[in-house]
Amino acid sequence: MNDANVNAACLDFLVQELVPTAVRVSSRLSETSGRDSDADIATRVDSKLSSIPNDFPGSVAAVNSQLVNSDDVTLRIENCGYNLGIRLADLLAYKAFSGPSSGKVVDILDIMKFVCRDVWKALYGKQMDNLRTNHRGTFVLVDNGHRMIAHLSSSKGTADTLAKAHTYLWYPCGVIRGILYSFGVESGVSAEISQFPAVTFNIQTSINN
Repeated sequence: MNDANVNAACLDFLVQELVPTAVRVSSRLSETSGRDSDADIATRVDSKLSSIPNDFPGSVAAVNSQLVNSDDVTLRIENCGYNLGIRLADLLAYKAFSGPSSGKVVDILDIMKFVCRDVWKALYGKQMDNLRTNHRGTFVLVDNGHRMIAHLSSSKGTADTLAKAHTYLWYPCGVIRGILYSFGVESGVSAEISQFPAVTFNIQTSINN
């Protein structure tokens, strides 16, 4: 296994834990609101990770919590992606656009192609499958097999799998928004699962190209 495969596996494992961790943080913050937080406690395989029922290491109790679709959790997940997007843009744009000091003017469509090509390749090992625009600031990016959700499966059936998967998509939405912001483009990004695991990202900007 080469370094690229190791890095990809590490990212997959990290992102898999993003949603349950966000749920646990939100749960813990709501419990400690108005009082000092407890000291750090070492966890064991038989130690509960939060007050969520049956939330032990290796369990899926956190993603079954009612908190999973709360604004606090989704904003926390989206913000993780947003912060990564800003930092990732600095690394990838240097190579794609001959460095930040080149003075090259980048068109909004070039930025979207950068997201589809360079960013997606770095994160998921593949490019976006489709890019559409109305040339009035609206863009639609399609990933026909989004790796982040491709292996998700709920014992409760397809409907529950789709509901859980949608929460994970706030992360790549944040990445895209962070990338665009690094180029000075304010945007709103949302995602929908067109046909599992295909994902459509809808991006609205104020720029007419």
